[in-house]
Parts: sequence; C-alpha cells; structure tokens
Amino acid sequence: MHPLVWWTGFTVAGIWLQRLVPGVDFLAPGLVILMQERRVRSAVWMGLFWMFVIEGTSGLAFGTGILWYAALVGAFLAGRGVFESTNFLFITLIGLFLGVWHIALTELMVQLQDLAVPWHRLLLEGLLQAGFFPVQWGLTYSMYKNWVRYGSPI
Repeated sequence: MHPLVWWTGFTVAGIWLQRLVPGVDFLAPGLVILMQERRVRSAVWMGLFWMFVIEGTSGLAFGTGILWYAALVGAFLAGRGVFESTNFLFITLIGLFLGVWHIALTELMVQLQDLAVPWHRLLLEGLLQAGFFPVQWGLTYSMYKNWVRYGSPI
C-alpha cells in the first residue's frame, strides 16, 4: 500500500476514534511511528496536520495541540537516547507520560479559560490515554510494517 493511502486512512480512522473515545489521541502513535522510521519530512507534515486537527476540534484555547505534540516529540527524542525506539517498555513509558501530560495540560488550559472539568473525568481520560497508547502503537506499527511499501504505486 502506498504511504499516502495508508496515512490518509490512518488519519480518518484516528479522527473517527477520537470522536468515539473523547480525551484519547489516536493520532499520536502515527507520529511516533514516523519518528521511529526516521521519516522526518513526513513526521513534520503529518504532525503539523494532526496538530491543526487537534486545535480545530478541541474546545480548549489555541496552543493545546502545539504543546501536546511538542511534548510528545520531546519525550520521544529524550527517551530514544536511553531506549531502542521500538522497545515496548519505551512505548509504555511514552503512554504513561501522555496520560499524565493529558491531565496536566487540560487542567492548565481549563484554568486559563476559567472552565471547570470534573476531576474524575480528567483522571479517567488520562488513564485511557496511558492505557490505549501502547495498544494503539502496537496495532498500528504491526499494520504499518506489513502493509506500507515506500516506492509502490498508489
């Protein structure tokens, strides 16, 4: 499968799943996979596109998506120096980081906007993000490795 077809389908599925499970970023594993595969140009373009999707669909102040993906890239780059980038422990740690970061970032943004989010909902979303991420990554990485062929015709 051509990468353009893959990433288009991945993006559509990710957006749909985010509507199904609010508070969980289903696009983040794609960015991690692109960084693991050292597809820098694709990671930049897809990351920017997904960041704008997050910004546009979020009810929070502008900047949430930027901070979200900047932290993900920073965590990946910092951890890659210690772990093999495809190590499941590393991916699980990124998932845990994203779960905590979801809580912290959402709390920060709702405070800036004088909004109220029930703490139990925020905690549940953080736990879901932390728990879903390694599973999402595993499924996505497996499909990506088996289906995507660079240089193949569309």
